Amino acid sequence: MWESERAARTTPALWVPILLGLAIAFAQVSLVAAAWDACRIDGATGLTASSLYALGVPALTFLNWLLLALPAEVYMSKRTPALNRWAMTILTSSVLIAAETLVLAYYVATPAEPVSTRCVDNVPDWWPNQIPV
Repeated sequence: MWESERAARTTPALWVPILLGLAIAFAQVSLVAAAWDACRIDGATGLTASSLYALGVPALTFLNWLLLALPAEVYMSKRTPALNRWAMTILTSSVLIAAETLVLAYYVATPAEPVSTRCVDNVPDWWPNQIPV
């Protein structure tokens, strides 16, 4: 394969993790904003919902891009069947993003000190009991 062909094939693949990371970042920040709104925490922590989006989306987009691109780089470069490479990439990325979302929900969505009397331990009523916070 010529060098120009290799560069042309790998360039569009760079945008996939960036766009997925951006979409996941919006979903994660929306989760935190919904938890803050349900418990009326918005503003009590020093951040409003708009500043949460302004600070959280760029940072989480970069972090999500890393969590999506690194497994893709590791597993897609191996010489295994394509189905195994895709399955391992998707599985690893999903586990990393889920763990990041739980850490985000634990440390950002529900502050340690009781800020609101509306929610018990700053955990909204809609949060599933099976997922500890």
